Amino acid sequence: AHHQGGLVVTRRVEDLAEQARRAAEDGIERLLVLGGDGTMHQAAQGLAGTATALGVIPRGTGNDLALALGTPRGLDEAVRHALTAPVRRIDLIRAGEAVCIGYAGAGFDSEVTHRANQVQRFRGRWIYPWAALRTLVGFQPPQARIAWDGGTFDGPVMFVDAANLPSYGGGMRIAPAARIDDGRMDLVILKKVSRATFLSVFPKVYKGDHVGHPELLLETTRRAEITFDRTLDLYGGGEFLRTVPANETIVLEMMAGGLAVAG
Repeated sequence: AHHQGGLVVTRRVEDLAEQARRAAEDGIERLLVLGGDGTMHQAAQGLAGTATALGVIPRGTGNDLALALGTPRGLDEAVRHALTAPVRRIDLIRAGEAVCIGYAGAGFDSEVTHRANQVQRFRGRWIYPWAALRTLVGFQPPQARIAWDGGTFDGPVMFVDAANLPSYGGGMRIAPAARIDDGRMDLVILKKVSRATFLSVFPKVYKGDHVGHPELLLETTRRAEITFDRTLDLYGGGEFLRTVPANETIVLEMMAGGLAVAG
């Protein structure tokens, strides 16, 4: 079926999920969305499990999905790519009622994301390193119990992330080997480390050279169960998902082929 093009402007990014859901119900073949990874996260809430393909027009602080899809940075080229690139299906991570394209997790990096999202004075890729340094000063590692396909871990951690993309936060290659269409997530667990050790490892994330550090666990799995000993915020795709009470188990599961995309 062929459908006429149209322009929809959302007043709030949260409205995008409903607009995307309507587009899918109307049989729209491709929904072009302009924004960053947080915006794409909202669009995915409405498009997950449908035939409508997401066309990414990167214009955000972090554009890690666009990077993974090979989307051009220029506006005209990105629109052309979104309209003409072959449609394929990529995986999603299901976290309760939400789905996540890039990652889902909690701990230090979620607190960094919260801090970065609060800043309005300046944006750009340097917002994440700045927020990380500010967060590190007062961060207290929680105790975690983690189970995945074929393994478990119990101990203090800096963070636990399930990654579906190689990078997050605007180019930090947190899980360099992650693939967006292999039906598995890369579980990244950084055990408790000193501030000095963290500061020595953090810059290496931009090239993926942190992989192999003795305090880093990197596992592939289809499902993960995570429990923390204190209340933490769960984030996914750069967006707040929910506050998780102490000792409540977070379940993350792969939704293989959950989203159609252009590219």
